[in-house]
Amino acid sequence: MKKLLRPLIWMLLLTLLCTLGCSDIHRCVHADEPDVLAEQKAELWDKLLSARPSPAPVDAEHALSVTFIDVGQGDCVLLVAPDGKTMLVDAGPVGSIDAIQTVLSAQDVGSLDVVVATHPHADHIGSMAGVLGSYPVGMYVTIPQEQTDMLYLRVQNKLSGNGCPVAYPTGGQTIEWSDACSVTVLNPIADYPDPEELNDASIVLRVQYGDTAVLLCGDAEELAETRMLDTFPRSMLEANVMKLGHHGSSSSTGYSFFLAVSPDYAVVSCGADNDYGHPHLETLSLLYDTRTALYRTDCDGTITFLLDGTNVSVQTTRKELP
Repeated sequence: MKKLLRPLIWMLLLTLLCTLGCSDIHRCVHADEPDVLAEQKAELWDKLLSARPSPAPVDAEHALSVTFIDVGQGDCVLLVAPDGKTMLVDAGPVGSIDAIQTVLSAQDVGSLDVVVATHPHADHIGSMAGVLGSYPVGMYVTIPQEQTDMLYLRVQNKLSGNGCPVAYPTGGQTIEWSDACSVTVLNPIADYPDPEELNDASIVLRVQYGDTAVLLCGDAEELAETRMLDTFPRSMLEANVMKLGHHGSSSSTGYSFFLAVSPDYAVVSCGADNDYGHPHLETLSLLYDTRTALYRTDCDGTITFLLDGTNVSVQTTRKELP
């Protein structure tokens, strides 16, 4: 009987996801997950997708642009300030340089004023050497973490060859970037000992323009979230748009931290049919319970938010899978 039920369940899921407009089932459901878990996640995604708000009117010519580039299972975010200043946060896994260059070219970006590596994991710096070799970079921002793997060493060689200045900011400090925007580092926090998990040392950035803000959490997990909650007032955590930590993993986006940020929009940067099951059921449940609009690169492709200091709008650019 179970053998008969299994294909029937997947047929129902396929019908559901096609109805949602998600043309490839493996974008939003992971075929190696138990049937019940996959069904629960598909149901929550259905509800979250149908509850997205209508686009808000924004002053696009005078807006902060924040683009979450679809680099598969990894992170890469391009920010363009209203005055034209540019910042790239992380560079995805190995093989992401074409996707990065496509987005930068489409936005007429020929140089990067600031490049941030939140932490030296392969899904965040995999294509960083390619970025440093392709674009003039004004300043490189990262954490003081020595690594011996080739990806890290290639980045260090590029930095040395370019003579690019490197900064290691800590929580509470700001990054000089744009006269129109403030960029505050919230993690790592110098008053605490180095965490055992490198994810918890991730740089967390809050970028504010007018009365609007975006929070980029890298791979920060609940230890880092607790430290930020204990260190900063809520006003320094609040944001309209929040890139969830660690690709929507249940080890990040704790309830108290999420309520402190209180975003209108949440973003998960993850790969189609990724091996980790990101985003996890617990994260989807939290977003549904708090009625937070979710956008995810595995289903929506590249995602761009425009923040004009008052309102926020969002656009998605789906890519067709082969």
